[in-house]
Amino acid sequence: MTMTRSQTSFSQARSSRRLMAISPRREWVCVVLILLVATALRFCCLDSVPPGLTHDEANNVHDAASVLRGARPFYFPVAQGKEPLYPYSVALMMALVGPTAFAMRLTTAWWGLLLVALTYAWTRRAFNPSVALWAAASLALSFWGVSTSRVGLRAVTLPVLFTAALVLLRPTAARPPRLVRSVSAGLLLGLTLYTYLAARLMPAVPLLFGLYLFLIKRKRWRQRWRSWALALVVAAVVATPLFLYLRAHPSAEIRVGQLDRPLRALLEGDAGPLGENLSQTLLSFSFRGDGFVPYNIPGRPIFDPLMSLLFYAGLLIALWRWRDPAHALGLLWLAVGFFPALATGVDASCLRAIGAQPILFLFPALALESLRSVRISRLRLSGVIGGLALAVVFFTTARDYFVRWPNHRDVRVHYHVDLLTVADVLQRRPPDEPVVVSAFYPMQYHDPRVIEAVLGPGDDALTVRWFDGRQALLLPSAAPRARLILPAAIPLDEELWLFVEPHATLDERVSLRPGDFNPTFDVYHWSVEGTQAELQAAMMAPLQPARPPVNLGEHLSLLGYRLQGWTGEPGRALGVLPLWRVETPLPADRDVILFTQLLDDQNRVVAQQDQTGVPSWDWRSGDLVLQFHRLSLPAGVEGGQYALIAGVYTVPDRVDAVLSGHEPDPGMPRLPVVVDGVAVGDHVLLQVVESADL
Repeated sequence: MTMTRSQTSFSQARSSRRLMAISPRREWVCVVLILLVATALRFCCLDSVPPGLTHDEANNVHDAASVLRGARPFYFPVAQGKEPLYPYSVALMMALVGPTAFAMRLTTAWWGLLLVALTYAWTRRAFNPSVALWAAASLALSFWGVSTSRVGLRAVTLPVLFTAALVLLRPTAARPPRLVRSVSAGLLLGLTLYTYLAARLMPAVPLLFGLYLFLIKRKRWRQRWRSWALALVVAAVVATPLFLYLRAHPSAEIRVGQLDRPLRALLEGDAGPLGENLSQTLLSFSFRGDGFVPYNIPGRPIFDPLMSLLFYAGLLIALWRWRDPAHALGLLWLAVGFFPALATGVDASCLRAIGAQPILFLFPALALESLRSVRISRLRLSGVIGGLALAVVFFTTARDYFVRWPNHRDVRVHYHVDLLTVADVLQRRPPDEPVVVSAFYPMQYHDPRVIEAVLGPGDDALTVRWFDGRQALLLPSAAPRARLILPAAIPLDEELWLFVEPHATLDERVSLRPGDFNPTFDVYHWSVEGTQAELQAAMMAPLQPARPPVNLGEHLSLLGYRLQGWTGEPGRALGVLPLWRVETPLPADRDVILFTQLLDDQNRVVAQQDQTGVPSWDWRSGDLVLQFHRLSLPAGVEGGQYALIAGVYTVPDRVDAVLSGHEPDPGMPRLPVVVDGVAVGDHVLLQVVESADL
């Protein structure tokens, strides 16, 4: 009986594997050790590293907690749009340990640990136990693998589900998978689309691999195409509701349009941006990595020098063996997984290229496997080099991730260590005492969400009010006294401080690190009613309508205004401080913008400023808002008289509109000025000013 060439090759490969195989007992001891070390690196100090919470993490805490309370959104529109699988998995963890930020971090760590196990499982099926152990160990110890397994973001779920799908699909096995495996693989592949934006490219891996088999391994393609087609059909059915929802709610996500600029440039004939991204991505392996500090030490490459050599050697081995399906699949997976980094650039590639994370560490493992037959004395060269490489990776990851990275100044900024300190102060305050905090990002989905994630969504978070003290002052309603918190980096503007200082007493100064961007913040006992009385006494009545308060729709009233000068372009600037009272808050899907303008004698705008330093999402009836507008005449404007006007217009809140079940209204209508129940215009004429006053 004669053997075919393919049967001979398969027999030789099987014999070679038997000669170099490790015993099952030793293999499982190694697996347990790898998982134990991976567990330690992913769960150790999880409450302190990362050192705080990013806005994205805080929003994930909010979203998961809302699911726990009964909300069932199909898609989460906050932060340019988020797929639902991760928030729902966090909600499950919260059901076990409570609705805290720590529950979110625990969820991510478990996802990351599962990825190590699945990387081992897939690599063992596709290659052999030795390659699988090296690949899993490299991922378990790597800075990249540890980082994405500890930050509370959804990206980590992508490689887990995709790798699990390939484990079931068994793309490199000699026989096609059973029906139940094909259906289960399709289910997981479809669910991968519910994890992270980059997942939408991952179905290209099985599609391209199918094309590869059709062109190179036609016999295997004939054996497997039905099972693969079934898996892809199931995946399409599972993913269809997501795309139908996004088609019906196009405003639910906006990031796709932000990330495809290099591709659009390429279609227009400009390959420069894509070429630049390609060069940056290639450098990220060994020379200059992701520069986005929340997920990496800026510029730190993925591999150290020794692992880089192993990676490139393994890559060459895979290219040399491209006719072998397992090696070809690894190359295709790597290329597709890193494609988002090519499209968007190396910054934040730690997240965007995460689809390639499990396969990336296959290539150093291939290089080490190629050295197994080489011995030095009684030691295998692969064991010596591999042991040294893993020891270096473990040491550098432990040092860089747990010591260098969390103490980086910009990491502490991005993870809002200052806000966690503010939260600690808030927890020590008397109950029911209102607190007013000046913040860089007082918008609903930013700094307030960080405090909510720490304090919880109860009364403590509700009594915290937010504003940007560099441009506005909030006087909360029904609060004769309040606690005022002013960070050193976001102090009150000098003109606003004039109305607060006589009525505020310093309670404590809280210090962080001297090198922090925001090294201190002051906590004051503030007489809100004292400032309010002084403000109202200092206000001037508008010229038209001349009877304050002037109503703008049913939501706002103008109580008066004040003109202030400040140091700017000599003789060319004017400060305007309108004082507004909130009558009724606006609908959640609309935000308010306050504006002032200077108009010439032909009603042309020559200077204006549109801003709201007290975001309207948190307005409550009776609140007073003192907004500071700075107007500067542009160079070359002739002298004369100018009408100084003020008004209000609204803009859509995309997130609240989508959560309410409708698309945001793109209009920006002005609120009408109402006198005796009749709309008389869309702005208030404060006064006429001479250019000499500016």
